[in-house]
Amino acid sequence: MQIQRILQTIDNQSLVIQVPESFINKQVEILVITLDESELSKPIQRRVPPPKLAGKVREKGDVLSSVPIEDWGIH
Repeated sequence: MQIQRILQTIDNQSLVIQVPESFINKQVEILVITLDESELSKPIQRRVPPPKLAGKVREKGDVLSSVPIEDWGIH
């Protein structure tokens, strides 16, 4: 499966898109979805730990190399 994502502002009722050559003679599904403007302009919030944990957590080394990579299940 191949996906082509295009974000475009529509200024009339016609929309023409170019598709990759590999799409020719294939069945495709076309979805047209409006994007919520508030989601586009919303700033990304940085996650922060609770203040009551400040100074109570200590790093004791490299947790990723503390076990074999096979145990992480991320091959």
